[in-house]
Amino acid sequence: MLQITTISHTTRVATKIRTLRRNREYSQEYMALLLNISQNAYSRLENGKTPITIDRLYQISSILQTNPGSLLEMEEVATVKEWQRARY
Repeated sequence: MLQITTISHTTRVATKIRTLRRNREYSQEYMALLLNISQNAYSRLENGKTPITIDRLYQISSILQTNPGSLLEMEEVATVKEWQRARY
């Protein structure tokens, strides 16, 4: 039986942002400075406690040099395809 785990979109996007930031060795303080917000406000974004607006998503993706769409891609698509294959 295939088990599907539900993760909120905000949490998924926030996790991708955190991973990219760490890969680039940027601190939360550096990101907050570029976004003109406090480090605490940035931390809440990155931990999924504050929803990320479209404008903020574009700002963050620009800083992290990535496409905003890549931050929004759904992992569930692969899970659903796997489930569909298992059924047939």
